[in-house]
Amino acid sequence: MKNKYTFLTAIAFSALILLTGCNNNREKKVEDAKDNVKQANEELKAAQTEYDNEWQIFKDDAELKISSNEKNIEILKEKIDKSNKKFKTKYEKKVSELEQKNIELKKKISEYKYDGKDKWEDFKKGFSKDISIIDKAVKDILAKKD
Repeated sequence: MKNKYTFLTAIAFSALILLTGCNNNREKKVEDAKDNVKQANEELKAAQTEYDNEWQIFKDDAELKISSNEKNIEILKEKIDKSNKKFKTKYEKKVSELEQKNIELKKKISEYKYDGKDKWEDFKKGFSKDISIIDKAVKDILAKKD
């Protein structure tokens, strides 16, 4: 009988150790998961702050370029008004098209919503290309003689 109680006590003690060990392991996994979530949230906040800073710099630069294009287009319009008929006929439509494209870029930059890093990179590349094309075309026309 004493053997039976010793055996039952040993089984109960083993079960207690096993359950306590599992519980500690579970608690450690929960703590690790909480730490991982906290770290991921911090990384997400840092990435968002980095994007916000990059976006603001890009937007400010784009708005300056658009504004510069607007001023140059106004100068072109004045030049066209004062120029001979041949120059006027040749460039009036082109200047109007450039003005419209510049307006579209202004709208595009003001309406842009972040939709992932890949799309942001594509947007930046395409927008920069478009604004450079307008800038170059305006400067080329400004450099033309009457």
